[in-house]
Amino acid sequence: MPRDFKIFYGEKVPDEISDHIEWHLKDIYGIQFRSVGLRLPSKTAWDSEHNSFNAKRLVENLNSDSITFCLWLITDPIITDGESAYGYAEPLKGSVVSSMKMATRTLVAKEVVYFVGIVLGLKSCKENCVMNESESFEKLVQKPSTLCNSCKARFQRLKFRYM
Repeated sequence: MPRDFKIFYGEKVPDEISDHIEWHLKDIYGIQFRSVGLRLPSKTAWDSEHNSFNAKRLVENLNSDSITFCLWLITDPIITDGESAYGYAEPLKGSVVSSMKMATRTLVAKEVVYFVGIVLGLKSCKENCVMNESESFEKLVQKPSTLCNSCKARFQRLKFRYM
């Protein structure tokens, strides 16, 4: 588990969203999150067939630059496995989240918390929890902004083991 978790932003992410996300992540996970600034997506990750960035390739690009334990928030559309997605994460590596289809900073924060949780070692949860996978916009709106008690306990064990 990292001492700090890096956050990169795309060029069009508003300050009100970045500030809200950083505050929300620190509140939920209780670890240090550090904004490292602007990062532009590589053209090699663009999927012209779907007119979107391939999220897995974006995370692979981060890892090829030896960047791990990170979040990259962009405003461009992304896909995973050929389907439109809110985000993508690889455990113990990194995540990318697109704010494109989310109307409020609260919705963006929910998905960021979910994908950062995956990077930090949590798994999708079936309870009334922010770690419940958002399979649709309706599920995203309905899920809470916090971890359930089981996920909180699981994260505390992970944090204790690795920090």
